[in-house]
Amino acid sequence: MLNRILSTIIFAVVCVAAVAQEKCTINGCIADTRMGDGKIVKKVQLVSCGEEGQGTVVAEAKVKKGKYTLEYTLAQGEPALLYRITGFNGDGAIELFVEPGVVTVTTASAARPQESCVGGTPTNDTYSEYKALMNSRKNELDKQLAALQESNGAQWLETAGGKAAVKRLEAREAVKTYGLMLRFFIDHNASAMTPLEVERSLLDKLTPAYAEQVTNAVSTLLHTHPYYLSLRNKMLAGNMKVGNEVPDVALPLLSGETRHLSDYRGKYVVLNFWAADCKKSDNMLAELQYLHKMLQDNPGQFVVVSFALVGDAAVWNDAINSKGVNLEGWLHASDCQGAASPVAKLFGVEKTPRIVLVEPEGRAVSLDMEIDEVVMRVEQILSGDLYYLDKKE
Repeated sequence: MLNRILSTIIFAVVCVAAVAQEKCTINGCIADTRMGDGKIVKKVQLVSCGEEGQGTVVAEAKVKKGKYTLEYTLAQGEPALLYRITGFNGDGAIELFVEPGVVTVTTASAARPQESCVGGTPTNDTYSEYKALMNSRKNELDKQLAALQESNGAQWLETAGGKAAVKRLEAREAVKTYGLMLRFFIDHNASAMTPLEVERSLLDKLTPAYAEQVTNAVSTLLHTHPYYLSLRNKMLAGNMKVGNEVPDVALPLLSGETRHLSDYRGKYVVLNFWAADCKKSDNMLAELQYLHKMLQDNPGQFVVVSFALVGDAAVWNDAINSKGVNLEGWLHASDCQGAASPVAKLFGVEKTPRIVLVEPEGRAVSLDMEIDEVVMRVEQILSGDLYYLDKKE
């Protein structure tokens, strides 16, 4: 009986482990292994796609007779994300989604890895279909430009009339392309590639209202996916004004944990951006000490979050202590990327200091007040005067 119970437990543990970890196997084939400089590609790496083009090598394999196999084990619940296969000359790389299953990669020439065919898993199949659509649109534009040149001559294209005709043609084809992209994204709104490509290829072409509609069209199945969250933040940033919801940014805290702005829903948030070498920031932090003390006497309704635009964690830590703002109940955050911080970019911070006051539902009460005005507004709210409810922009 005991042996039977142990066998059952072992079987259950094995099943749980199988569910918790799923494998992505990438089988690649390179017909011509010569790269642009004539060298032979001998090894490839699977690299994650990080911020600003940075990434981490998660697997590597030798290329033998033009073939290679890369394997990556996904953690439980790990979403399908875009990775790159590198090892080619220069910036040459193969984009593909890592997800459970077997991915096949066929490369005609190591000199042009970006032209590889990728498939075998749902997201990669959808992504390949999308790229084929985009290639067909590019080919159609090239065809029509060639026809225009054939009809009128290359010299005519360099005239004012020719240049105007080319612009009209490009605009007409672009409108067609955007329409086909929208249709494709809506038809594949549950694919992880959709929010990624909407952000990369379409978002900046849309009005704020249209951007919101397209973002809302993404399936609810993806609402916790990093690509959807990034798309939504970019959409909110593009329409940020008083009364609108602000981006739900990540806040790497001094304590070592990472929180999100949405973790403080139900409270007012005084979110301020500052720099260690900025005199105006010093003045703001000094004023915030008064506000912090006032809020300590009225706990529970407000949170003060100071986001430092610094490039070094040690500098950040030293500045907080030297300026006397390392106080209990005062949250300090920074991604240590200085002015290049994605958080600062989402909030449109071009200079410091900047203070944003956010109400309990996550909407902006103010976006660019001076510190003394923020203190006055906080005092109003503490007294029960919700002045901002009647404020229109």
